[in-house]
Amino acid sequence: MYCWTLLTRDIGATPYLMGVTDDLAKAQRLGEPHLLSGKAFLCHITAVRAAMNVHGLDTCYIRTGREWLGRCTFSGRVKWAEREAWPWAGTMRQDGTHAT
Repeated sequence: MYCWTLLTRDIGATPYLMGVTDDLAKAQRLGEPHLLSGKAFLCHITAVRAAMNVHGLDTCYIRTGREWLGRCTFSGRVKWAEREAWPWAGTMRQDGTHAT
């Protein structure tokens, strides 16, 4: 699963658009027209998995540690960069805790 968010240049503003999809390419395609039009400055996509909230047993999404950032280039195309969301991503122990 992938959570996607489109942000404007106003850091204090709420996200321009956001959503969830099961396809990374679809999330990128949904964001690109808004980046190219200038309505959004950045598209942030985070890989997530479904989980249960401990407090109320509601469903929620947990980040997996991979994310993609999309920005419009000077040549009028969208460039995507993949990265680890946190420096400790990928260091999960067997018991579910993070290594330090």
